[in-house]
Amino acid sequence: MTVFDSTALLLTGMVLLLSLLLWLYPRRSSRLPPGPGFALPLLGHLHLLGKDPLATFRTWRRQYGEIFSLYMGQQLTVVLNGHKVIKEALVKQADVFSDRAEFGLVFLVTDEKGIVAASGAEWKTVRKASLEILREFGMGKNLLTEKIQEEVTEYIRAIASKDGQPFDMTHLTQISVSNNICSILYGKRFDYDDQVFKDYMKAMDAIVAGQTSLVAGLFPFVRHIPGDPFKTHDIVRGLRLLLDTFIQPIVTRHIQELDGGPNPPDDFITAYLRRVRQDEADQKVSYITEKSLPIVILHLFTAGSETSATTLRWAVAYFLHHPDVQEKCHQEIRKVVGVDRRPTMQDRPEMTETTVIPNLDSVLHDPEVWEDPDTFRPERFIGPDGKLIRYEEFIPFSTGRRVCLGESLARMELFLYLAAMIQHFRFLPPEDGQLPSLEGILGFTFTPMPFTFRAIPRQ
Repeated sequence: MTVFDSTALLLTGMVLLLSLLLWLYPRRSSRLPPGPGFALPLLGHLHLLGKDPLATFRTWRRQYGEIFSLYMGQQLTVVLNGHKVIKEALVKQADVFSDRAEFGLVFLVTDEKGIVAASGAEWKTVRKASLEILREFGMGKNLLTEKIQEEVTEYIRAIASKDGQPFDMTHLTQISVSNNICSILYGKRFDYDDQVFKDYMKAMDAIVAGQTSLVAGLFPFVRHIPGDPFKTHDIVRGLRLLLDTFIQPIVTRHIQELDGGPNPPDDFITAYLRRVRQDEADQKVSYITEKSLPIVILHLFTAGSETSATTLRWAVAYFLHHPDVQEKCHQEIRKVVGVDRRPTMQDRPEMTETTVIPNLDSVLHDPEVWEDPDTFRPERFIGPDGKLIRYEEFIPFSTGRRVCLGESLARMELFLYLAAMIQHFRFLPPEDGQLPSLEGILGFTFTPMPFTFRAIPRQ
């Protein structure tokens, strides 16, 4: 090959590469909402998000207004800001804004959509059936409150066993909170020292926490990059571990017991399978299938475990920074409940000052609604008459048709856990006085940085 042939081949390759990049280059239509300018091929505007995407979004909101657009990879994305705009979209125009784009971590291992990733008739059918079954098993009722209280008692006992030594509450809290949804889904709870269940919880934590999970969900192709820089293989292994070795065997056992056993378990899985059987007997085309059940369970298990556990960790982090608020809450609990009996949901209306809201960017960072959104001031939710102020703009469980179907469970958990924790313990930093960072880690949830603290039993 001559030097001219080599040059021609090199130029041809460069032209082809340039053509490919131009073809992949995201082009902004003049009809789109404004947004950041330069977008990279394949990555879009991801390189502009920085280490704190929420802060970047706040900057872009000030710069471009309540509605702006950007490219998340090759996916055009419109970001809605402010309660009015979000309510207009999710509530008043729910038919337009209720579907989900077909990307996410689960699609790395299955085509089933479950609840979270489904749209249209499939989503309505699966969500409706799931919510009806959850209510059958006590969600939002006193029966579930009693189960949560029993779990809280075990949780308090486990914290007390630390004898005031510094510890990381992450996995203990995840397992305890997970037991509440497990009792509904599987009809059983797991011991805190169950190593197999600990491994499953660690796998779930690796899936939902950290920005690598977001990248893997947005760009499935990154799993093929040499060296696996985004840890997608770990995420896939975690999903396989949860689905194939934890959830699927439980579902299979339920199928066998329902078909041939004298006393099938009385839980969500059995009730769901009975609906599958009924639709089959009626020769009804349905989205309620055995094949979809493991993903439905995965979505309910993850949502029912990670979010409440994360909120409890944020609450403790803020209590450590604000011991005055912690003490104020304890005095209110002591006045209403005392020190001998367990807090109940009936106590909640009487304890107006125990409502403590971690100042999460995702909910409480609109300066037009909250006068000082960066300040931890839970008394903002208490009116002059001592009653709870229910702000329409406070939507931690989202709004519209996609509102979290586990909202009532989460509210029960957060109140009963926090009330019992504050009733029994005083939270202090380790002996070195190191307070936890209030900077979070944005993944599929917004989690606090790992931290340790001391739980000192109250007299």
